[in-house]
Amino acid sequence: MNRSYLLSPHSSRSRLPVYPRSWWGRVLAISMLALTLLAYSACSQESASTTQGGTLKVGMVSDHVTFDVPITLGLPDFSTTLHTNDTLVFRNADLTLRPALAESWEYNDDASVWTFKLRQGVYFKHFEDGQIVTGKEFKAEDVIFTINRMFDMESPTAGTVASEKPTMVAVDDHTVRMEFIGPNATLLDGLVKYHALISPSDIDPARFAEETFGTGPFIMTENVIGERTSHVRNPDYWMENVPMVDELIFVFLPSPEARAEALKAGTIDMIYDLDNTSIPGLLAHPDTDVQIAPSGGYMNLAMIVTKPPFDNINVRKAMQLATDRNAILQGAQFGYGSVAYDHPIAESNPVFNPDCVPPDYDPAAAKSLLEQEGIELPFKLSLHTSTAGGNMVGMATVLKESYALAGIELDIVVMPEDGYWAEGWMVKPFTTVWWGGRPPYEAFNVVYKGGGSWNESFYTNDRLDALLIEAKGSASLEDQKRIYGEIQCIVVDEVPRIIPVFRPVSLGIRTDVTGSEPMWDATLSVHHTWVDR
Repeated sequence: MNRSYLLSPHSSRSRLPVYPRSWWGRVLAISMLALTLLAYSACSQESASTTQGGTLKVGMVSDHVTFDVPITLGLPDFSTTLHTNDTLVFRNADLTLRPALAESWEYNDDASVWTFKLRQGVYFKHFEDGQIVTGKEFKAEDVIFTINRMFDMESPTAGTVASEKPTMVAVDDHTVRMEFIGPNATLLDGLVKYHALISPSDIDPARFAEETFGTGPFIMTENVIGERTSHVRNPDYWMENVPMVDELIFVFLPSPEARAEALKAGTIDMIYDLDNTSIPGLLAHPDTDVQIAPSGGYMNLAMIVTKPPFDNINVRKAMQLATDRNAILQGAQFGYGSVAYDHPIAESNPVFNPDCVPPDYDPAAAKSLLEQEGIELPFKLSLHTSTAGGNMVGMATVLKESYALAGIELDIVVMPEDGYWAEGWMVKPFTTVWWGGRPPYEAFNVVYKGGGSWNESFYTNDRLDALLIEAKGSASLEDQKRIYGEIQCIVVDEVPRIIPVFRPVSLGIRTDVTGSEPMWDATLSVHHTWVDR
Protein backbone atom coordinates (compact mmCIF):
# COMPACT_ATOMS: atom_id res chain seq x y z
CA MET A 1 0.00 0.00 0.00
CA ASN A 2 1.25 3.45 -0.89
CA ARG A 3 1.99 5.32 2.32
CA SER A 4 2.00 8.88 0.98
CA TYR A 5 -0.63 9.81 -1.54
CA LEU A 6 -3.70 11.85 -2.32
CA LEU A 7 -6.71 10.09 -3.77
CA SER A 8 -8.75 11.48 -6.66
CA PRO A 9 -11.79 13.51 -5.57
CA HIS A 10 -15.30 12.38 -6.35
CA SER A 11 -18.06 14.54 -7.71
CA SER A 12 -21.80 14.67 -7.98
CA ARG A 13 -23.44 14.24 -11.39
CA SER A 14 -24.94 17.72 -11.53
CA ARG A 15 -24.30 19.93 -14.52
CA LEU A 16 -21.41 22.39 -14.66
CA PRO A 17 -21.94 25.96 -13.43
CA VAL A 18 -22.99 28.69 -15.82
CA TYR A 19 -20.76 31.77 -16.14
CA PRO A 20 -21.19 35.19 -17.85
CA ARG A 21 -19.25 36.36 -20.88
CA SER A 22 -18.12 39.81 -19.72
CA TRP A 23 -14.42 40.68 -19.89
CA TRP A 24 -14.22 40.80 -16.06
CA GLY A 25 -16.28 37.66 -15.71
CA ARG A 26 -14.09 35.75 -18.14
CA VAL A 27 -11.01 36.39 -16.01
CA LEU A 28 -12.66 34.86 -12.97
CA ALA A 29 -14.67 32.30 -14.89
CA ILE A 30 -11.63 30.77 -16.61
CA SER A 31 -10.03 29.88 -13.29
CA MET A 32 -13.28 28.76 -11.67
CA LEU A 33 -14.38 26.69 -14.64
CA ALA A 34 -10.95 25.12 -14.89
CA LEU A 35 -11.12 24.14 -11.24
CA THR A 36 -14.56 22.62 -11.67
CA LEU A 37 -13.57 20.73 -14.82
CA LEU A 38 -10.56 19.32 -13.01
CA ALA A 39 -12.84 18.08 -10.27
CA TYR A 40 -15.17 16.45 -12.77
CA SER A 41 -12.38 14.89 -14.82
CA ALA A 42 -10.87 13.44 -11.64
CA CYS A 43 -14.11 11.65 -10.84
CA SER A 44 -14.29 7.94 -10.99
CA GLN A 45 -17.10 5.58 -10.19
CA GLU A 46 -16.63 3.32 -7.19
CA SER A 47 -15.24 -0.02 -8.32
CA ALA A 48 -17.30 -3.17 -8.29
CA SER A 49 -15.45 -4.27 -5.14
CA THR A 50 -16.71 -1.30 -3.12
CA THR A 51 -18.40 -2.46 0.07
CA GLN A 52 -21.23 -0.37 1.45
CA GLY A 53 -22.49 -0.62 5.00
CA GLY A 54 -20.87 -1.16 8.35
CA THR A 55 -19.51 1.32 10.89
CA LEU A 56 -16.60 3.76 10.61
CA LYS A 57 -15.08 4.78 13.95
CA VAL A 58 -12.88 7.88 13.94
CA GLY A 59 -10.67 8.76 16.91
CA MET A 60 -10.14 12.45 17.63
CA VAL A 61 -9.64 15.03 20.36
CA SER A 62 -12.51 15.85 22.68
CA ASP A 63 -13.32 19.55 22.60
CA HIS A 64 -17.07 19.97 22.14
CA VAL A 65 -18.28 23.56 22.13
CA THR A 66 -21.43 23.83 20.02
CA PHE A 67 -23.10 22.46 16.89
CA ASP A 68 -24.48 25.90 16.00
CA VAL A 69 -22.89 26.23 12.58
CA PRO A 70 -21.79 29.91 12.48
CA ILE A 71 -19.75 29.61 15.67
CA THR A 72 -18.46 26.02 15.71
CA LEU A 73 -14.93 25.83 17.07
CA GLY A 74 -13.63 22.41 18.17
CA LEU A 75 -12.73 19.50 15.89
CA PRO A 76 -15.74 17.37 16.98
CA ASP A 77 -18.12 20.26 16.33
CA PHE A 78 -17.23 21.09 12.75
CA SER A 79 -16.38 17.46 11.93
CA THR A 80 -19.97 16.59 12.80
CA THR A 81 -21.60 19.53 11.03
CA LEU A 82 -19.52 18.95 7.89
CA HIS A 83 -21.22 15.55 7.68
CA THR A 84 -24.73 16.47 8.84
CA ASN A 85 -25.02 19.65 6.76
CA ASP A 86 -24.00 20.81 3.28
CA THR A 87 -22.55 24.00 1.86
CA LEU A 88 -23.60 25.60 -1.42
CA VAL A 89 -20.22 24.68 -2.92
CA PHE A 90 -17.84 21.84 -2.07
CA ARG A 91 -14.06 22.15 -1.95
CA ASN A 92 -12.26 18.93 -2.86
CA ALA A 93 -9.08 17.61 -1.27
CA ASP A 94 -7.02 19.16 -4.08
CA LEU A 95 -8.65 22.63 -3.83
CA THR A 96 -10.90 22.17 -6.87
CA LEU A 97 -14.52 23.27 -6.47
CA ARG A 98 -17.73 21.51 -7.39
CA PRO A 99 -21.45 22.18 -6.99
CA ALA A 100 -23.20 21.06 -3.80
CA LEU A 101 -26.54 22.55 -2.72
CA ALA A 102 -25.98 25.15 -5.44
CA GLU A 103 -26.17 23.38 -8.80
CA SER A 104 -24.81 26.39 -10.68
CA TRP A 105 -24.06 30.07 -10.28
CA GLU A 106 -23.45 33.19 -12.31
CA TYR A 107 -22.42 36.78 -11.60
CA ASN A 108 -22.48 40.20 -13.24
CA ASP A 109 -19.63 42.10 -14.90
CA ASP A 110 -17.85 43.13 -11.69
CA ALA A 111 -18.93 40.16 -9.51
CA SER A 112 -20.97 42.39 -7.21
CA VAL A 113 -24.15 40.40 -7.88
CA TRP A 114 -24.22 36.59 -7.73
CA THR A 115 -27.15 34.31 -8.56
CA PHE A 116 -27.27 30.70 -7.39
CA LYS A 117 -29.55 27.99 -8.78
CA LEU A 118 -30.33 25.60 -5.96
CA ARG A 119 -30.74 21.86 -5.92
CA GLN A 120 -34.37 20.72 -5.76
CA GLY A 121 -35.97 17.84 -3.88
CA VAL A 122 -33.55 18.04 -0.92
CA TYR A 123 -34.89 17.84 2.64
CA PHE A 124 -33.47 18.61 6.06
CA LYS A 125 -33.16 15.69 8.49
CA HIS A 126 -32.68 15.31 12.22
CA PHE A 127 -32.99 12.58 14.84
CA GLU A 128 -35.68 12.70 17.49
CA ASP A 129 -37.29 10.13 19.80
CA GLY A 130 -35.24 7.32 18.35
CA GLN A 131 -36.03 7.93 14.69
CA ILE A 132 -35.06 9.98 11.66
CA VAL A 133 -37.36 12.95 11.11
CA THR A 134 -37.73 14.58 7.71
CA GLY A 135 -38.11 18.32 7.91
CA LYS A 136 -38.72 21.09 5.39
CA GLU A 137 -37.48 21.16 1.82
CA PHE A 138 -34.27 23.10 1.22
CA LYS A 139 -35.10 26.43 -0.44
CA ALA A 140 -33.70 29.91 -1.06
CA GLU A 141 -35.11 31.09 2.27
CA ASP A 142 -32.67 28.74 4.05
CA VAL A 143 -29.67 30.23 2.26
CA ILE A 144 -30.77 33.73 3.26
CA PHE A 145 -31.39 32.60 6.84
CA THR A 146 -27.95 30.97 7.06
CA ILE A 147 -25.96 33.89 5.64
CA ASN A 148 -27.84 36.41 7.78
CA ARG A 149 -27.05 34.37 10.91
CA MET A 150 -23.34 34.34 10.03
CA PHE A 151 -23.34 38.12 10.23
CA ASP A 152 -25.78 38.46 13.12
CA MET A 153 -23.71 36.05 15.23
CA GLU A 154 -20.41 37.58 14.08
CA SER A 155 -19.18 34.28 12.71
CA PRO A 156 -15.36 34.23 12.37
CA THR A 157 -15.61 33.68 8.62
CA ALA A 158 -18.49 36.06 7.86
CA GLY A 159 -15.93 38.57 6.58
CA THR A 160 -14.78 36.03 4.00
CA VAL A 161 -18.28 36.02 2.53
CA ALA A 162 -18.50 39.82 2.45
CA SER A 163 -17.33 42.91 4.29
CA GLU A 164 -20.92 43.47 5.44
CA LYS A 165 -24.20 41.62 5.26
CA PRO A 166 -25.30 41.39 1.62
CA THR A 167 -28.75 42.10 0.28
CA MET A 168 -30.32 38.73 -0.59
CA VAL A 169 -33.41 38.04 -2.66
CA ALA A 170 -35.27 34.78 -3.14
CA VAL A 171 -35.95 35.02 -6.89
CA ASP A 172 -37.99 31.84 -6.52
CA ASP A 173 -37.91 28.83 -4.20
CA HIS A 174 -34.73 27.51 -5.77
CA THR A 175 -32.94 30.66 -6.91
CA VAL A 176 -31.22 33.16 -4.64
CA ARG A 177 -29.52 36.42 -5.60
CA MET A 178 -26.82 38.04 -3.46
CA GLU A 179 -26.05 41.72 -3.98
CA PHE A 180 -22.83 43.16 -2.54
CA ILE A 181 -21.68 46.75 -2.08
CA GLY A 182 -18.74 46.15 -4.42
CA PRO A 183 -16.90 43.44 -6.37
CA ASN A 184 -16.73 40.13 -4.53
CA ALA A 185 -14.31 37.92 -6.45
CA THR A 186 -13.56 35.82 -3.35
CA LEU A 187 -17.15 34.87 -2.48
CA LEU A 188 -16.79 31.13 -3.08
CA ASP A 189 -13.89 31.00 -0.59
CA GLY A 190 -16.40 31.94 2.10
CA LEU A 191 -19.25 29.72 0.94
CA VAL A 192 -17.22 26.49 1.10
CA LYS A 193 -16.35 26.91 4.80
CA TYR A 194 -17.96 24.98 7.65
CA HIS A 195 -19.39 28.22 9.07
CA ALA A 196 -21.46 28.55 5.88
CA LEU A 197 -23.14 25.13 6.14
CA ILE A 198 -26.83 25.57 5.43
CA SER A 199 -29.34 25.39 8.30
CA PRO A 200 -33.17 25.25 8.06
CA SER A 201 -35.04 28.50 8.56
CA ASP A 202 -38.02 26.98 10.41
CA ILE A 203 -36.18 25.65 13.50
CA ASP A 204 -35.77 27.58 16.74
CA PRO A 205 -32.07 28.58 16.66
CA ALA A 206 -31.80 27.76 20.38
CA ARG A 207 -31.86 24.09 19.38
CA PHE A 208 -28.79 24.35 17.13
CA ALA A 209 -26.30 24.26 20.01
CA GLU A 210 -27.06 20.63 20.91
CA GLU A 211 -28.87 19.20 17.85
CA THR A 212 -28.14 19.02 14.15
CA PHE A 213 -30.59 19.76 11.34
CA GLY A 214 -29.08 19.34 7.90
CA THR A 215 -29.20 17.97 4.39
CA GLY A 216 -25.87 16.13 4.73
CA PRO A 217 -24.90 12.47 4.26
CA PHE A 218 -25.21 11.66 7.98
CA ILE A 219 -27.68 12.38 10.77
CA MET A 220 -26.40 12.80 14.33
CA THR A 221 -28.16 10.44 16.72
CA GLU A 222 -26.27 11.00 19.97
CA ASN A 223 -23.57 13.19 21.46
CA VAL A 224 -21.95 12.15 24.73
CA ILE A 225 -19.54 14.93 25.63
CA GLY A 226 -16.04 13.61 26.16
CA GLU A 227 -16.94 10.13 24.87
CA ARG A 228 -18.46 9.94 21.39
CA THR A 229 -20.73 11.45 18.75
CA SER A 230 -22.78 8.94 16.76
CA HIS A 231 -24.36 9.33 13.32
CA VAL A 232 -26.43 7.20 10.96
CA ARG A 233 -26.56 7.26 7.18
CA ASN A 234 -29.02 9.66 5.56
CA PRO A 235 -31.07 7.21 3.46
CA ASP A 236 -32.24 9.97 1.13
CA TYR A 237 -29.00 11.85 0.54
CA TRP A 238 -29.02 13.70 -2.76
CA MET A 239 -25.57 12.55 -3.88
CA GLU A 240 -25.48 9.10 -5.45
CA ASN A 241 -23.66 6.34 -3.51
CA VAL A 242 -22.90 8.64 -0.57
CA PRO A 243 -22.23 7.90 2.21
CA MET A 244 -20.64 4.48 1.96
CA VAL A 245 -21.06 3.40 5.60
CA ASP A 246 -24.24 2.99 7.65
CA GLU A 247 -22.84 4.46 10.85
CA LEU A 248 -20.19 7.05 11.67
CA ILE A 249 -18.90 7.35 15.22
CA PHE A 250 -16.42 9.94 16.49
CA VAL A 251 -14.61 8.44 19.48
CA PHE A 252 -12.95 10.97 21.77
CA LEU A 253 -9.63 9.79 23.17
CA PRO A 254 -7.50 11.83 25.59
CA SER A 255 -4.07 11.84 23.92
CA PRO A 256 -2.19 11.12 20.65
CA GLU A 257 -0.77 7.97 22.28
CA ALA A 258 -4.24 6.70 23.23
CA ARG A 259 -5.52 7.31 19.71
CA ALA A 260 -2.56 5.50 18.12
CA GLU A 261 -2.93 2.49 20.40
CA ALA A 262 -6.67 2.32 19.74
CA LEU A 263 -6.01 2.29 15.99
CA LYS A 264 -3.46 -0.51 16.32
CA ALA A 265 -5.90 -2.50 18.46
CA GLY A 266 -8.70 -2.04 15.95
CA THR A 267 -11.08 -0.29 18.35
CA ILE A 268 -11.12 2.66 15.94
CA ASP A 269 -10.66 2.72 12.16
CA MET A 270 -9.17 6.18 11.62
CA ILE A 271 -7.38 9.00 13.47
CA TYR A 272 -8.15 12.64 12.74
CA ASP A 273 -6.10 14.86 13.27
CA LEU A 274 -3.02 12.60 13.37
CA ASP A 275 -0.12 13.77 15.52
CA ASN A 276 3.25 13.51 13.75
CA THR A 277 4.75 11.61 16.68
CA SER A 278 2.37 8.73 15.93
CA ILE A 279 3.40 8.33 12.29
CA PRO A 280 6.45 6.05 12.68
CA GLY A 281 4.65 3.55 14.92
CA LEU A 282 1.59 3.38 12.68
CA LEU A 283 3.72 2.86 9.56
CA ALA A 284 5.55 0.01 11.29
CA HIS A 285 2.38 -1.77 12.40
CA PRO A 286 1.04 -4.46 9.98
CA ASP A 287 -2.60 -3.40 10.32
CA THR A 288 -2.30 0.38 10.19
CA ASP A 289 -1.18 2.93 7.66
CA VAL A 290 -0.79 6.70 7.26
CA GLN A 291 -2.04 9.01 4.53
CA ILE A 292 0.03 12.17 4.19
CA ALA A 293 -0.53 15.04 1.77
CA PRO A 294 0.73 18.61 1.41
CA SER A 295 -1.53 21.28 2.80
CA GLY A 296 -1.80 25.01 3.29
CA GLY A 297 -2.08 24.43 7.03
CA TYR A 298 0.56 25.72 9.39
CA MET A 299 1.79 25.84 12.97
CA ASN A 300 2.13 29.19 14.68
CA LEU A 301 2.78 31.12 17.84
CA ALA A 302 0.09 33.62 18.79
CA MET A 303 1.04 36.63 20.89
CA ILE A 304 -1.64 38.99 22.20
CA VAL A 305 0.01 42.21 21.06
CA THR A 306 -2.13 44.43 23.28
CA LYS A 307 -0.58 42.90 26.42
CA PRO A 308 2.99 43.22 27.71
CA PRO A 309 5.59 42.11 26.85
CA PHE A 310 4.14 41.45 23.39
CA ASP A 311 3.01 45.05 22.92
CA ASN A 312 6.70 45.82 22.37
CA ILE A 313 7.49 45.21 18.70
CA ASN A 314 11.19 44.74 19.45
CA VAL A 315 10.37 41.91 21.83
CA ARG A 316 8.40 40.27 19.03
CA LYS A 317 11.29 40.85 16.62
CA ALA A 318 13.71 39.25 19.10
CA MET A 319 11.44 36.21 19.34
CA GLN A 320 11.32 36.09 15.55
CA LEU A 321 15.14 36.04 15.46
CA ALA A 322 15.21 33.32 18.14
CA THR A 323 12.87 30.96 16.25
CA ASP A 324 14.76 28.10 14.61
CA ARG A 325 12.37 27.12 11.82
CA ASN A 326 14.45 24.25 10.45
CA ALA A 327 14.79 22.74 13.91
CA ILE A 328 11.00 22.84 14.34
CA LEU A 329 10.51 21.27 10.91
CA GLN A 330 12.85 18.39 11.71
CA GLY A 331 12.31 17.99 15.44
CA ALA A 332 8.56 18.56 15.70
CA GLN A 333 7.37 17.47 12.26
CA PHE A 334 9.94 14.78 11.41
CA GLY A 335 10.76 16.67 8.21
CA TYR A 336 7.16 16.59 6.94
CA GLY A 337 5.91 19.92 5.60
CA SER A 338 8.08 22.95 4.90
CA VAL A 339 9.50 26.11 6.45
CA ALA A 340 7.13 29.09 6.68
CA TYR A 341 7.85 32.81 6.83
CA ASP A 342 5.52 34.32 9.44
CA HIS A 343 2.55 34.50 7.10
CA PRO A 344 0.17 31.86 5.66
CA ILE A 345 1.39 31.94 2.04
CA ALA A 346 3.56 29.03 0.90
CA GLU A 347 6.42 29.46 -1.58
CA SER A 348 4.49 27.43 -4.16
CA ASN A 349 1.64 29.96 -4.15
CA PRO A 350 1.85 32.42 -7.09
CA VAL A 351 1.24 35.38 -4.74
CA PHE A 352 4.20 34.48 -2.50
CA ASN A 353 6.55 37.48 -2.10
CA PRO A 354 10.20 36.35 -1.90
CA ASP A 355 11.31 39.90 -1.04
CA CYS A 356 9.60 39.85 2.36
CA VAL A 357 10.80 37.05 4.58
CA PRO A 358 11.83 37.05 8.25
CA PRO A 359 15.52 37.09 9.24
CA ASP A 360 17.44 33.84 9.61
CA TYR A 361 17.75 32.23 13.01
CA ASP A 362 20.17 34.41 14.98
CA PRO A 363 19.98 33.94 18.77
CA ALA A 364 22.89 36.36 19.36
CA ALA A 365 21.05 39.14 17.53
CA ALA A 366 17.87 38.28 19.45
CA LYS A 367 19.70 38.53 22.78
CA SER A 368 21.26 41.86 21.76
CA LEU A 369 17.85 43.28 20.82
CA LEU A 370 16.38 42.28 24.18
CA GLU A 371 19.30 43.88 25.99
CA GLN A 372 18.82 47.09 23.99
CA GLU A 373 15.24 47.18 25.29
CA GLY A 374 16.54 46.98 28.86
CA ILE A 375 15.09 43.53 29.42
CA GLU A 376 16.80 41.52 32.13
CA LEU A 377 18.05 38.12 30.99
CA PRO A 378 17.05 35.40 31.20
CA PHE A 379 13.80 36.74 29.77
CA LYS A 380 11.07 34.50 31.20
CA LEU A 381 7.99 33.62 29.14
CA SER A 382 5.16 31.12 29.60
CA LEU A 383 3.92 29.35 26.46
CA HIS A 384 0.56 27.55 26.70
CA THR A 385 0.13 24.54 24.46
CA SER A 386 -1.79 21.28 24.12
CA THR A 387 -2.04 18.05 22.12
CA ALA A 388 -5.41 19.32 20.80
CA GLY A 389 -4.48 19.02 17.13
CA GLY A 390 -1.23 19.39 15.23
CA ASN A 391 2.08 18.76 16.97
CA MET A 392 1.93 21.90 19.06
CA VAL A 393 3.70 20.39 22.07
CA GLY A 394 6.55 19.19 19.86
CA MET A 395 6.92 22.69 18.41
CA ALA A 396 6.98 24.19 21.90
CA THR A 397 9.65 21.73 23.03
CA VAL A 398 11.97 22.55 20.13
CA LEU A 399 11.29 26.25 20.60
CA LYS A 400 12.39 26.06 24.24
CA GLU A 401 15.84 24.96 23.07
CA SER A 402 16.19 27.55 20.32
CA TYR A 403 15.01 30.34 22.62
CA ALA A 404 17.47 29.39 25.37
CA LEU A 405 20.44 30.44 23.23
CA ALA A 406 18.86 33.88 22.94
CA GLY A 407 18.52 34.30 26.68
CA ILE A 408 14.80 33.49 26.66
CA GLU A 409 13.68 31.04 29.35
CA LEU A 410 10.51 29.35 28.13
CA ASP A 411 8.10 27.71 30.55
CA ILE A 412 5.90 25.27 28.63
CA VAL A 413 2.40 24.87 30.10
CA VAL A 414 0.58 21.87 28.60
CA MET A 415 -3.17 22.30 28.91
CA PRO A 416 -5.74 19.48 28.54
CA GLU A 417 -7.12 18.89 25.06
CA ASP A 418 -10.65 19.38 26.30
CA GLY A 419 -11.07 23.12 26.68
CA TYR A 420 -7.83 24.33 25.11
CA TRP A 421 -9.55 26.25 22.34
CA ALA A 422 -11.99 27.86 24.77
CA GLU A 423 -9.71 28.47 27.77
CA GLY A 424 -6.20 28.72 26.31
CA TRP A 425 -6.34 30.07 22.77
CA MET A 426 -7.07 33.81 22.63
CA VAL A 427 -7.16 33.87 26.43
CA LYS A 428 -3.56 33.21 27.46
CA PRO A 429 -1.13 35.83 26.11
CA PHE A 430 1.23 33.35 24.38
CA THR A 431 -0.10 30.14 22.81
CA THR A 432 0.63 27.55 20.16
CA VAL A 433 -1.92 27.21 17.38
CA TRP A 434 -2.49 25.13 14.27
CA TRP A 435 -4.52 26.26 11.28
CA GLY A 436 -5.90 24.44 8.27
CA GLY A 437 -5.13 25.68 4.77
CA ARG A 438 -7.08 28.65 3.44
CA PRO A 439 -6.84 30.64 0.17
CA PRO A 440 -4.96 33.97 0.51
CA TYR A 441 -7.92 36.28 1.10
CA GLU A 442 -9.50 34.03 3.69
CA ALA A 443 -6.16 33.23 5.33
CA PHE A 444 -5.43 36.90 5.98
CA ASN A 445 -8.98 38.12 6.57
CA VAL A 446 -9.87 35.60 9.27
CA VAL A 447 -6.74 36.07 11.39
CA TYR A 448 -5.33 39.55 10.71
CA LYS A 449 -8.31 41.82 10.02
CA GLY A 450 -8.75 44.33 12.82
CA GLY A 451 -11.53 43.38 15.21
CA GLY A 452 -12.04 39.92 13.73
CA SER A 453 -13.33 37.29 16.16
CA TRP A 454 -10.47 34.91 15.27
CA ASN A 455 -7.81 37.64 15.22
CA GLU A 456 -5.81 35.68 17.79
CA SER A 457 -3.12 38.33 18.28
CA PHE A 458 -5.66 41.20 18.61
CA TYR A 459 -3.60 42.97 15.97
CA THR A 460 -4.78 46.00 13.98
CA ASN A 461 -3.22 47.64 10.94
CA ASP A 462 -5.29 50.10 8.91
CA ARG A 463 -3.22 49.61 5.75
CA LEU A 464 -3.66 45.83 5.91
CA ASP A 465 -7.43 46.23 6.36
CA ALA A 466 -7.57 48.54 3.33
CA LEU A 467 -5.62 46.05 1.24
CA LEU A 468 -8.08 43.30 2.18
CA ILE A 469 -10.94 45.46 0.93
CA GLU A 470 -9.07 45.98 -2.32
CA ALA A 471 -8.42 42.24 -2.61
CA LYS A 472 -12.18 41.53 -2.71
CA GLY A 473 -12.34 43.09 -6.15
CA SER A 474 -9.00 42.03 -7.55
CA ALA A 475 -9.42 39.99 -10.72
CA SER A 476 -5.90 39.66 -12.08
CA LEU A 477 -2.95 37.69 -10.73
CA GLU A 478 -0.84 40.83 -11.10
CA ASP A 479 -3.13 42.75 -8.73
CA GLN A 480 -3.28 39.85 -6.29
CA LYS A 481 0.51 39.53 -6.19
CA ARG A 482 0.81 43.24 -5.46
CA ILE A 483 -1.86 43.24 -2.74
CA TYR A 484 -0.93 40.03 -0.96
CA GLY A 485 2.76 40.78 -1.43
CA GLU A 486 2.40 44.01 0.53
CA ILE A 487 0.37 42.28 3.23
CA GLN A 488 3.15 39.71 3.62
CA CYS A 489 5.67 42.52 4.12
CA ILE A 490 3.49 44.14 6.78
CA VAL A 491 3.05 41.02 8.92
CA VAL A 492 6.69 39.94 8.57
CA ASP A 493 7.85 43.39 9.68
CA GLU A 494 5.39 43.86 12.55
CA VAL A 495 5.42 40.21 13.76
CA PRO A 496 1.91 39.88 15.19
CA ARG A 497 2.32 36.11 14.85
CA ILE A 498 5.26 33.77 14.27
CA ILE A 499 4.55 31.05 11.68
CA PRO A 500 7.61 28.78 11.52
CA VAL A 501 6.36 25.79 9.50
CA PHE A 502 3.68 24.54 7.17
CA ARG A 503 2.33 21.22 8.34
CA PRO A 504 1.20 18.27 6.24
CA VAL A 505 -2.31 16.95 6.66
CA SER A 506 -2.38 13.30 7.67
CA LEU A 507 -4.80 10.55 8.61
CA GLY A 508 -4.05 7.35 10.48
CA ILE A 509 -6.09 4.46 9.11
CA ARG A 510 -6.58 0.73 9.41
CA THR A 511 -5.40 -0.99 6.23
CA ASP A 512 -8.96 -2.06 5.36
CA VAL A 513 -10.21 1.54 5.28
CA THR A 514 -10.66 2.67 1.68
CA GLY A 515 -11.66 5.89 -0.05
CA SER A 516 -10.35 8.26 2.62
CA GLU A 517 -8.29 11.29 1.62
CA PRO A 518 -6.49 14.03 3.55
CA MET A 519 -8.09 17.39 2.87
CA TRP A 520 -5.86 20.36 1.94
CA ASP A 521 -7.65 22.58 4.45
CA ALA A 522 -7.23 19.97 7.25
CA THR A 523 -10.95 19.34 7.62
CA LEU A 524 -12.38 15.81 7.64
CA SER A 525 -14.47 14.29 4.87
CA VAL A 526 -15.53 10.63 4.95
CA HIS A 527 -18.31 11.00 2.38
CA HIS A 528 -16.67 8.39 0.11
CA THR A 529 -14.94 6.27 2.75
CA TRP A 530 -15.80 2.65 3.47
CA VAL A 531 -14.43 -0.28 5.45
CA ASP A 532 -13.52 -3.30 3.35
CA ARG A 533 -14.20 -6.07 5.84
